Amino acid sequence: MATRPRGIGRWLIPLLGVGALFVAPLAWWIQTWTPADRPVRLAAIDVAESFKRSPQLDQVQDRGVLRVATLIEPTLYIPDSYRPQGLEYDLTGRFAERIGVDVEYVVVPSIEAAYEAVAQNRVDLAAAGLAIDTARMPRFRFGPPYLTVSRKLIHATDQPTPTGLDAIDGATIALPSGSASRFWLKRVIAQDDSLDLNVVEAQDKLAILEGIRHGDIDYALVLSHIALLAHKLSDEVAMGPIVGPPVALAWVFSRQADESLLRVARHFFAEIRSDQQLKMLVDRHYAQFERLDESLSRRFLQDLETHALPYLATFRQAGERYEIDWRLLASVGYQESKWQPDAVSHQGAYGLMQIVLPTARDLGLSDPTDPTASIMSGAKYIAQLRELVPEEATEPDRTYLALAAYNVGIGHLRDALELTSRQGGDPAQWADVRERLPQLSDPAIYRDMRYGYANGDETVNYVENIRAFHDLMIWVATRKVLLTERQSTPSLPRMAMTNKSS
Repeated sequence: MATRPRGIGRWLIPLLGVGALFVAPLAWWIQTWTPADRPVRLAAIDVAESFKRSPQLDQVQDRGVLRVATLIEPTLYIPDSYRPQGLEYDLTGRFAERIGVDVEYVVVPSIEAAYEAVAQNRVDLAAAGLAIDTARMPRFRFGPPYLTVSRKLIHATDQPTPTGLDAIDGATIALPSGSASRFWLKRVIAQDDSLDLNVVEAQDKLAILEGIRHGDIDYALVLSHIALLAHKLSDEVAMGPIVGPPVALAWVFSRQADESLLRVARHFFAEIRSDQQLKMLVDRHYAQFERLDESLSRRFLQDLETHALPYLATFRQAGERYEIDWRLLASVGYQESKWQPDAVSHQGAYGLMQIVLPTARDLGLSDPTDPTASIMSGAKYIAQLRELVPEEATEPDRTYLALAAYNVGIGHLRDALELTSRQGGDPAQWADVRERLPQLSDPAIYRDMRYGYANGDETVNYVENIRAFHDLMIWVATRKVLLTERQSTPSLPRMAMTNKSS
C-alpha cells in the first residue's frame, strides 16, 4: 500500500510543477556563480604578515570589495534572482556602503567552511548567523552581537516532547556541523555523567530537517529562529523546550588580522542600534514568521500547486509591468482569495485579487471574475498606492504600506501615518505604522481621526501574512535547488558524545 509523503515532502513534490518559473534561474546562479579571482590559500604566518604590511580596512578599501562568507539559509542569505534576501545580506550591504565598497558574497557549504574561509584570508569576515563561540576565540575575533536567540530542541512529531536534554537519554540528537552548539553540548555532557547522547553532525540545518522528515533523526538542537521556521513549514517537526543559556550571533574576523576592520564594524553596529535600523532589519526578516499561523503556512504550500499554477505566468507578467516582485503579487492573491477567481467577500470585493466595484471601475476592470484582468488590475492598484505613501519610504517598506492601504483603504492608512507621527514614530517605516494601526479600533483614538474606525489588527495580519508567504515561496524554491545539488553528497558519520562506558 502506498504511503503519503511526510511533512515537508508533502508540499515539496507538488512544487516541482512550478519549478520552471522560479527555480531554474536560481539553480543556474548556484551552479555557475563563483567568486572571481579568489586569492591563493595562505599559511597563517603569511596571513599575519600581510596585515602587518597593510591594515585590513585599507586592503578592503583598496580592493573596493568586501568579501563575505555566508550560508544560504532563510532569514540569513538567499541569492534570489529578483533581489537577494536575508538579514546578513542587508547588514553587510549597509556596512559595505558605510566603508565605501561593494560586497562579494562567498557562499560556503557549512559553518566550518565559513570559519576556514576567514582563517585563510579568502574572505574579510563571515556573516552566516554564527554564534559567539568561546572555543574558537584563540583563532577568531567576534564582532558585536546583533541578535540574541536561544537553542531549542526540535523533534519528529511521533516522538515525545522532551522537557530537556536529560529526558532524551540514549536518543540521537543532531547538530549542524561545526556549530557552537557542538562545543557547548560537549561541555554539558562532560559535566553530567547521567547524559548519554548519540550526536549526529549533519552538513547544515537543512540536512537536519530532512533527517527528521525521513525518520533518521529523533531530536535536533538548533537555534530558535530555525526551529520556528521548521515548525511553520512542516507538521512533522515539533518544537521542544529551550536548552541552555541565550546565544548571541555576531560576525567573525580573523585573529591574524589587525582590528581596523573590526573597529569600524563596532562603530557601525553601535550606530544602527542607536538609530533603530538594527531593530527594523531584524523585524523585517523575523516578525512575519512569528505571526504566521502554522496551519495557514502549510495550507499555503499545499495550495501552491493545486490553485496557483494556472495564474503564475500572469503574476510574473504583472510583476514585470508594474515593477513588483511577482511572488509578492501571488502572495496578495492568496491572502485575498486563496487563488479563487470567483471569490466574493461579504464587503463586496470580487475575484482573485478581491477588488471592490468602485475601484474596479477606476482601474478599467470590467469583469472582476476574470483572473487575468483581476491580477493585472490588482498589480496596477498596488503600484498606484505606492505613489500615495510618504515619499521618504523606501523599499520594501513602501510596498508594505501600499499593501496596508490595499486592505484598509488609503484614508485609514493616512490616519495611521498621522497617528504614527503624533506618537513619535516614523511614518515611512512599516514596523512603526504597524504598531499604530490597531489603535484605529480604539474609540479614544479613532474619534479624533479623519476617517474614523478601522480594524487595524486585521490589516496588520494581512500584510504580515503576505510578507511570510512571499518569503516562503523564495525559500521553498531555494531549498529544492540545494537538495538537488547535494543528492550525491554522502551523509556525515555519526559521532557519539557520552560519558557512559560501552
